[in-house]
Amino acid sequence: MLRLVFFIGIVWGCLGSLYAGKQDSIIVERWLREAADLPSDSCRIMHFAKKFLGVPYVAGTLDENEKECLTVHLDKVDCTTYVELVLALAVADKQSSRSYQSFKNALLKIRYRDGVLQGYSSRLHYFSDWIWNNEKKGLVKECTSDLEYCTKQVLYLNFMSAHVDAYPQLKADSSLVEEIKLFEAQWQGVEVYYIPKRFLASSNIGIKDGDILAITTSIQGLDVVHVGFACWKEGRLHMLHASSNAGKVIEEPKSLYEYSYKKKAHTGVRAIRVID
Repeated sequence: MLRLVFFIGIVWGCLGSLYAGKQDSIIVERWLREAADLPSDSCRIMHFAKKFLGVPYVAGTLDENEKECLTVHLDKVDCTTYVELVLALAVADKQSSRSYQSFKNALLKIRYRDGVLQGYSSRLHYFSDWIWNNEKKGLVKECTSDLEYCTKQVLYLNFMSAHVDAYPQLKADSSLVEEIKLFEAQWQGVEVYYIPKRFLASSNIGIKDGDILAITTSIQGLDVVHVGFACWKEGRLHMLHASSNAGKVIEEPKSLYEYSYKKKAHTGVRAIRVID
């Protein structure tokens, strides 16, 4: 999801720059060791996603530092950092690496354009850009166009440059606005697929447990307003997500259809599958 203040309201180390909680390395390495003992057919994404149940939702955790750095918080997440942390754990596990360093390397690769941290604008702020760039890295594959009921929409992304006051970094440095505009320009008139929300009650939609769900929106200049993981319960599609309403990571009690139906800004969903 676009990391925006509008919607989502210790120890220093160095990997370029790093901000992380004191116990994070211990927790990550324990989780990765535990995953090594899982059956081979386990859904690793769901395994790691459920580790965060109950973790507080806190907006803007990546914007706490004046200089862009690789920030790791296991004790507070927003919807996007939650997805990134889970994916980074899965990537490290896939590589059979149980070290905190491997997890950090994976997170850096996921969060930044082409895996290179070069300031604020190198962060993948728009989720469409996040999907495309992480597909290029071979980490995920968007499967929306292969699913039932999908249809096209055309993107014209410019929310960040049109709402500079919502982003302290952009407000403080006009050169960053120009950099963001260059990336936004790549998403003018681009067609993508989504599943309209009226079809989300279907049990044969084709989405699987552990798929990353990106909720699409009618808000001008924006592509996605929320992200989480698909979770089927009694034949109904739900979402495992960092909920601002609940104030923590939860298995959403409402089905995804019920969750989105009355939200006027929600138009549907895109599905992104993690490559095993």
